[in-house]
Amino acid sequence: MSFNFLKISKFFLYLVPFSVVIVSLGTIFPFIVAKAVFFRAVIDLALIFYVLHWAFGATTPMRNNSDKNVNKLLPLWRQPLVISVMIFTFFYILSGFFGINSDYSFWSNFERGEGGFQILHLFIFFFLLVQIFKEEKEWHRLFITSASAAMLMISYGIGAGLKWANFIGPDFCNRFQGSLGNPAYVGTYLLFSIFYSGYLFIKEQVNIKKWCWGILLVVFAFFLLLTQTRGAFMGAGVGFIFFASYMAFVLPSGWLKKISSGGAILAIIFGGVVILFKPNLNPLPFCSTAGRLLEISISNATFQTRFWTWGSAISGWKDRPLFGWGPENFTEVFDRYFDTRHFNPNAVSETFFDRAHSIYFDYLAQTGILGLLSYLLIFAVFFWQFFKKVNSKKEIGNNNSQKLTLITDYRLSIANALLFALPIAYLVQGLVLFEVLPIYINLFLFLAFANWKLTTKYEKNTNIQNYKNGKGDSQ
Repeated sequence: MSFNFLKISKFFLYLVPFSVVIVSLGTIFPFIVAKAVFFRAVIDLALIFYVLHWAFGATTPMRNNSDKNVNKLLPLWRQPLVISVMIFTFFYILSGFFGINSDYSFWSNFERGEGGFQILHLFIFFFLLVQIFKEEKEWHRLFITSASAAMLMISYGIGAGLKWANFIGPDFCNRFQGSLGNPAYVGTYLLFSIFYSGYLFIKEQVNIKKWCWGILLVVFAFFLLLTQTRGAFMGAGVGFIFFASYMAFVLPSGWLKKISSGGAILAIIFGGVVILFKPNLNPLPFCSTAGRLLEISISNATFQTRFWTWGSAISGWKDRPLFGWGPENFTEVFDRYFDTRHFNPNAVSETFFDRAHSIYFDYLAQTGILGLLSYLLIFAVFFWQFFKKVNSKKEIGNNNSQKLTLITDYRLSIANALLFALPIAYLVQGLVLFEVLPIYINLFLFLAFANWKLTTKYEKNTNIQNYKNGKGDSQ
């Protein structure tokens, strides 16, 4: 009897997105502990079965040529995005050993459940996706499971709002937090969910399924509004501007190009109106407390506390410029360089932060300049590969397939625009928010997909032939 260890490993990878749904009422931190335990368990199992496949793959029946080399490590040194993620993981873990508390940096605590051990599991997740997922249909399935997990996350929040038994969370007149326990996390998480549903909408050929993904995209966008997370909202807005601008730049003359140009201009005008006039947008008109989304101003109390905290982060970084204070040790920085403006005896004020509330200042203070640069290197490599890939596409076709060529161009351009815009939206929201496991999972998943997308050789004639055969542009 032989086992297909690779399929079992892939099964556990498909389970990873469902980590976000788990809430453990029996723990002190119900929205964190069980998620981390489940995530690490399925990653460990996926790794074990991948190693078994790698060791005993010869006994596993092979279905096609793409499977024959799965048990051999890919030439990672030829994949710049993989190398950049490896460099970031290396410096993240190394900074912990040069920090002030290496044990805490590696193992973290129950409240956060992060640290070097978590990053190591995230890298394994990324590595296994790169090694195992070879075909677009596999990525589509992973996007479907991720979108399904997002719907379950939303369903949990709806149950909490309806006060169902054993569901914890705010009512509908407060910021929506789903099963993540914090509306700020949900806002950023849903940026990725919008990408998955948008990508599947573009790729799907069956009309019923296509419009289901379109409806789901709208649902995700609506619940993003309900979180009232200004950082995620700004990220979505800037991401849309770059999405529309990219479309306007690459598409040939036509109605879609005009719509894209108009959309980008309107989004910029809307952003300017928000900054200048600060209108009130209430996604729930029947709730008087739901109108904070467009309260975007540097004089806002929330932004002020972030500025003070960033100042503490910079002061701490100056003490340990190369490797920082170590992951999970920001409390030491915050306490040592405490800004007294945090304490206001005449109002409710926060005087404790274990994060800088900015991914950039968090990495700077905790992992030093090497950690921050290695993190930014990932996105520099991504955009370098993206534009290199786009510019290297060859125009292949014939007179009999011009219409199909145009359809393929539109669809590929929209898919590329989504791929281009999501990292920008993520980087913008990161100015004022920090990382947690649900966001990390989607980030590393996206990076693994981007690595596959940017290293797969597409030919337009192949896509056209797939359209003729009724298979869409999947390979």
